[in-house]
Amino acid sequence: MSKLTEINAPAFGPSGTPCTRGSKRLKFELKKIAVLAIIFGSLFAASYYVVNLLEIKPQERNYPVLSVPASDLKSNDEQLKNMLGASGASLAGFSDWAKINNLAGDDIYSGDPDGEGLANYLEYIHGTDPNNAATDGDKFSDKQEITNGYDPDAYGDVMTSVSINIDKLGVVAPMVWSKTEIESERLKELENGITHFLGSATPGQKGNAIISGHSSNYAWAKGGYNYVFKDLNDLERGDVITVNTIQKNGRIISYKYKVNDKYITTPVDEKIFESSNQPILTLSTCWPLGTNFKRVIVKAELVRS
Repeated sequence: MSKLTEINAPAFGPSGTPCTRGSKRLKFELKKIAVLAIIFGSLFAASYYVVNLLEIKPQERNYPVLSVPASDLKSNDEQLKNMLGASGASLAGFSDWAKINNLAGDDIYSGDPDGEGLANYLEYIHGTDPNNAATDGDKFSDKQEITNGYDPDAYGDVMTSVSINIDKLGVVAPMVWSKTEIESERLKELENGITHFLGSATPGQKGNAIISGHSSNYAWAKGGYNYVFKDLNDLERGDVITVNTIQKNGRIISYKYKVNDKYITTPVDEKIFESSNQPILTLSTCWPLGTNFKRVIVKAELVRS
């Protein structure tokens, strides 16, 4: 036998059959793949069960009560009744407040003695000074701060605290004022509640206020609001969504919205972000559950009465 033949000749085992090292390694690799497949399959099944079969509700939060004198509105002035939308606000409370601030005349409700664009009835509701354009003493007027989500009674760049309440779904959750458009950072913000889309309108003010929240998430994902909008698709026309803004001075201003539209679309649908001359609310969440392929969109209009 030549040297070349010796090198290329197959090796034989004790039984006279060729060695099967390659086939043994192949079997080992296949077993490893099978084990990994079982592990990942189990994790997926567990996640699907948590997302779709368990009833997980966000923890309810309690907020302070508005410290405004409460009494029944016995006036026939329906316009004033509609204007006073804050919890606990009253005609008697407004009258006392007007006397303290030396307000009088036929335009006592809609007047604007400090000239910054905020009518007296709104100054009363927010607890700001009707004779001082900037109650907190900074360079921004009360009107500017309220319109842009800042606390008019707190000096500097202090945002109001906001919570969303949807009785039909059992949802009570804090709103996070998003400061970024970077997806990874927005996901981090969603660990602490639902998020206000950067650049959209302030809730309760003119324009389209866009708020998003998780409908599902990985079972191991951080945060207490991974399923907060799990049932958002159950909302129907006429259902009520309440947005509460909480100021430093203890005022809670409630804005009630009524659902007027709902649809499923893609994440980049421009209709989600369309502007409006009226105060509207847009709620968004991923759909179907356990995916982020599409979005459930709920549109609602502000109810003034």
